Amino acid sequence: MTPQITPLANKALTLIEQARYRMGTSAFVEAFIDQWAYLQTGLYPPANTIPDELQPVAIELSHVLSAAMKQDPTSDVIGYVLSMSGFHKKGTNYFPTPPGVGRLLSQLVGSTPSADFFEPCCGSGINAIQWMEHLLESQGPEALSSASIYLEDIDRLMVKCCMLQLFHFFESRNVSPKTLSIVGIDTLSRRPTGIGYYAQQRVDTSIAA
Repeated sequence: MTPQITPLANKALTLIEQARYRMGTSAFVEAFIDQWAYLQTGLYPPANTIPDELQPVAIELSHVLSAAMKQDPTSDVIGYVLSMSGFHKKGTNYFPTPPGVGRLLSQLVGSTPSADFFEPCCGSGINAIQWMEHLLESQGPEALSSASIYLEDIDRLMVKCCMLQLFHFFESRNVSPKTLSIVGIDTLSRRPTGIGYYAQQRVDTSIAA
């Protein structure tokens, strides 16, 4: 977590703490991610409802996290929130990768102008973000615009976290890949878990009269 967004991250944790005695922090964060992803896409209605008295907290939390991700989209803001909320200790499928490791992996893997990226256990999306950031730094936005990103995770919540974080990355960098898929699937059995987000660049054409 960079000093640039530490105040926003701390504010987010303070907001989450307000839900401790009404829902529990982990349950609130899970319901919040469900609700936020649904409001952003209109897909997959949330399984759990946030109580009315906590809705103002959820709205403010979305603004705080959105601001943090736009200011520093490579810091894995959502991953930090999940870790601080204890998701890695509660038998979930969340095993966070530090952003520094993601940067190292992106440098080891390298990139070519026609490179695509695939990750079978994408989590909150930080490895994909670091790979895309490395591609932008080394070859510019045109290289990312011609790349395809294929991401998978068995956990439906992680798929939603990844979608939210990647969309903020694209907005902050003002670029998007040629195609993007974030799919819920069991990597070993290839059994789908009933969730997927897909995006493709739109090519605008005009015909001269």
